[in-house]
Amino acid sequence: MVECFTFGMNNCYVLHGEKYAILIDTCPQHYSNALFKIIKDKNISLLLLTHGHTDHIGCAAYIAKKLSIPIAMAEEDKILIEKPNARPLFAHTPLGFLLCQKIKHQKPVPFFQPDIFLTHAQRLEEYGIRGRIFALPGHTIGSVGVWTAKKELFVGDAMMHIGFSLKPRLYENKFHMEQSFRNIWQSDATAIYMGHGTPIFRQARPIFKQTVKNTMYLDCYKDMRSITKKNKY
Repeated sequence: MVECFTFGMNNCYVLHGEKYAILIDTCPQHYSNALFKIIKDKNISLLLLTHGHTDHIGCAAYIAKKLSIPIAMAEEDKILIEKPNARPLFAHTPLGFLLCQKIKHQKPVPFFQPDIFLTHAQRLEEYGIRGRIFALPGHTIGSVGVWTAKKELFVGDAMMHIGFSLKPRLYENKFHMEQSFRNIWQSDATAIYMGHGTPIFRQARPIFKQTVKNTMYLDCYKDMRSITKKNKY
């Protein structure tokens, strides 16, 4: 079961297993107490951060302490905890440029030390979830998603359901952002959950069919498909 909680423009997800659940992303810091009140009784075993932007990690220190749970994120994004503007951001839309300027002036969130560094294909059974990590770099270097046995895909900001486009409005690396977006788009995910905007649902078929021309796309796409076919999620 998946529960979505929206704070402002940010989505947080509680992904339930048979006994335990994981929290995927938090929200801006001023929502910390509100988020805690909603999730405090949901038997959460792990806080998983899809990337290091402040609107996704703002409550991480507070929630982890209140629930006594570990925090997991990619090591590449650790630097963003203390330095939100440590790496340059780029955009190709007016909204993207505005968001870039906003991030440049953001203050660090309350400090926390990640307990777990996530890597591609890492499994999540020990936290009660039949799923694994899927690398989705581009929006940030360390952006990751969660791929479940039910073909649910949590993508953070590697895809955004805002306005006329689903592509991220800002990114650290456009080429990798495009790769990750295409991997999501061509997957056979039945549900795609994003950090901003409403999810996309499909019935057990590829969301989008298009010839894969880039070998880097192809390798990652084959990886996702093989995981699904072998039921190893």
